[in-house]
Amino acid sequence: MTRAIPSPTTDGADAPAAGVRPSGLRRLSFGLLMVYVSILAINSGGLGILIPDLVSRIDEANKVGNLAIVSTVAFLANVFAQPIAGALSDATRSRFGRRTPWMVGGGLVAAGFMVGLPMAGSVVTVAIVWLAVQLGVNALQAAATALVPDRFPPARRGGVSGMVGLGITIGNAVGAIVAGSLAAQGALPYLVLAVLMVVVVGSFVLVNRDSSSLTDAPREPFSPTAFLAGFWVSPRRHPDFAWAFASRFLMVIGFYGAQTYGLYILRDYVGLSDTESTAVAAQVGIVLLVGVLLSALASGWLSDKVGRRKPFIVWSSVVMAIALAVPLFVPTVTGVLVYSFLLGLGFGTYISIDLALMTEVLPARPAGGQSTAGRDLAVLGLATTLPQALSPSIAAGLVSATGGYPAVFVSGIVFVIIGAVAVLPIRSVR
Repeated sequence: MTRAIPSPTTDGADAPAAGVRPSGLRRLSFGLLMVYVSILAINSGGLGILIPDLVSRIDEANKVGNLAIVSTVAFLANVFAQPIAGALSDATRSRFGRRTPWMVGGGLVAAGFMVGLPMAGSVVTVAIVWLAVQLGVNALQAAATALVPDRFPPARRGGVSGMVGLGITIGNAVGAIVAGSLAAQGALPYLVLAVLMVVVVGSFVLVNRDSSSLTDAPREPFSPTAFLAGFWVSPRRHPDFAWAFASRFLMVIGFYGAQTYGLYILRDYVGLSDTESTAVAAQVGIVLLVGVLLSALASGWLSDKVGRRKPFIVWSSVVMAIALAVPLFVPTVTGVLVYSFLLGLGFGTYISIDLALMTEVLPARPAGGQSTAGRDLAVLGLATTLPQALSPSIAAGLVSATGGYPAVFVSGIVFVIIGAVAVLPIRSVR
């Protein structure tokens, strides 16, 4: 069994933080927080409110199925874009560094197509434009995530994981607030989210400059066969990697099932009007953020302090399961707000630990070998992007089969509990 990466020479980084001052790491942590805010703002505002609203206006009668189609088309980007971009960024040698070109390029593609999204006049066009947005977002995310093992020593990864987790939740809230409050203003919310991404990514790469010394660093000869083979990580040789993938997949699919249909739940399950539902959706984003703020940073810091990850994952699943049960018994605005707050507490703990755990189960590379952190983390990233893409179809099937939304909450409870159980067999992380 391959152990978690024992030292900076084998953790997939070239020189992780060896000569970086604490102030530099704090600045980089905050920068990654903001990058994830911009990513999740587009994803949550787009898929949570703007795209459902677009799809509903195009064809109200078939909105649930059509939203599933749009989300599933994005699955193609999630499957291919992030791992390929991660692997290519590993091999990139440029005067701007290894990750910067992919962050800038991905951010510009995502922002540009986001501005064009409100002009889509059919479900097919919405799906194609959203696919392009996701291609850009995944390229940006693959490069940004790889900076954690590149630049942070293992003992500091709980803290940066907490910052990234906080950025994810703030981004979710920002996306919901911007989209919910400006949904009636035509193209304005799309433009706001696009500008946010361009400004954040541009500022990040200027303030946190990538190392240009990698221009002359060794690079393995390119082989199409070896390139494709590199995306397969054997569960038999790397069981901890496989269990971490399974745990994240289950936890994320449990979280996003109900979140994807949040707007329709407010309208069709709670009984709000279209105008009321978009306003409450913004409130839900704020309440979710408060829950995460109370748990994310503290959990990441405490995890580094005690040197343990798994107990926090188990605790987070218990809180999330309780949260998902609330709307089953209290199908009101109050019930949804309580559910959102508890879900924020649980998910905040989870995402503040998850990235740190993931960097500690990466397959070790030979000393002096080319870093594969971007590729390996992007493969693990599929455990986030795949369930995000699949959860709308699963939820739509459950709604159609049962005639309502309670089954979505029940399935979420089951997924997060099994997800916590899946982390227990990991032997290289406590």
